[in-house]
Amino acid sequence: MVKRHFSNSIANIHLDFLLKNLKAIKNRVPAKKVLAVVKCDAYSHGAVKVSRTIEKEVDWLAVAHIDEGIELRMAGIKIPILVFGVPTYETAAAYQTHNLTATVSHDSHFSILMDGTSYHINFDTGMGRLGFRPVNAASVREMAIANQRLICSGIYSHYATADDPGSDFVILQNERFQKVLSHFPEVPLVHMSNTGAIANYPEINHFNMVRTGLGVLGYNSGNTQYEWLNPILTWKTKIVQVRPIEKGDTVSYSSTWIAPKNGYLATLPVGYGDGIPRSLSNKLNVLINNKLYQQVGNVTMDMVMIYLEDDKLAVDSEVTLLGEGAWDASDWAKHAGTNVHEILTNLTNRITFQY
Repeated sequence: MVKRHFSNSIANIHLDFLLKNLKAIKNRVPAKKVLAVVKCDAYSHGAVKVSRTIEKEVDWLAVAHIDEGIELRMAGIKIPILVFGVPTYETAAAYQTHNLTATVSHDSHFSILMDGTSYHINFDTGMGRLGFRPVNAASVREMAIANQRLICSGIYSHYATADDPGSDFVILQNERFQKVLSHFPEVPLVHMSNTGAIANYPEINHFNMVRTGLGVLGYNSGNTQYEWLNPILTWKTKIVQVRPIEKGDTVSYSSTWIAPKNGYLATLPVGYGDGIPRSLSNKLNVLINNKLYQQVGNVTMDMVMIYLEDDKLAVDSEVTLLGEGAWDASDWAKHAGTNVHEILTNLTNRITFQY
């Protein structure tokens, strides 16, 4: 990893917004415990910084891989941490060493985990990814009873279609999970609702703990966005070159853009190597001096070009790529044909993050 001494771009993480988002989420599900998902370096926002900021305001954290949990423990994070990923013989001891809670989603995991390990059971009610099938709930209970050398501290499932309102499948999954829970009345923690379920389905049973990842970062994962969530990341860079362009001139690889008239072209020192999807070529808008300008030509690894029309802007003019009046990650996702998760997690370490 290259240490950045001279930044081409800076992402500012507004930790005060983080706490406001968390408060807004709590207000929608009062009296519920909260698990904050900080996997993939908190969706590129900095898992250690984010976790330290919210540690006293949430009950649990969750990560995807055990190394992510170890990183948080080495940084001094003390609250419970759930690892969503699959335990293996190679990682079994680390759960004990670092006081991490495992996920049990297959019969074999009961024998893999070491004595005294805490775990949550994962049931697949319709996500189709990991987890026991609901029809096997009785036999899973028997395995849990037979393995009391382990500590079952929770049980969970995951919605597949809660990103936006109006999904009957959300209701079906909730009903399936409630039937599963009838076999586990003594398990202390039950969680299924993500940010989408919290925002879009206030009427369903949210059990006694909810999970939020994108929500604390200021986004809902679906097409429906909410004014009570504020994105905490702003990404900015500066113009490195401005030059005249004539009508008919082409820009970038494959010559996908042709200048419609004489004007000016700005070059920015960021590209898909920093996290701007190539699929946003000729679609992205950026903010300069409170005005939106079009990105033109194919996005390259290290640079993008901006059509300034008749505006001859100065080199070193500040450019807002994400947030603060420019497009946010949901806008990027819509125009790139992907989701907010991918946009945020694709932001790379070539960006300097400031808190």
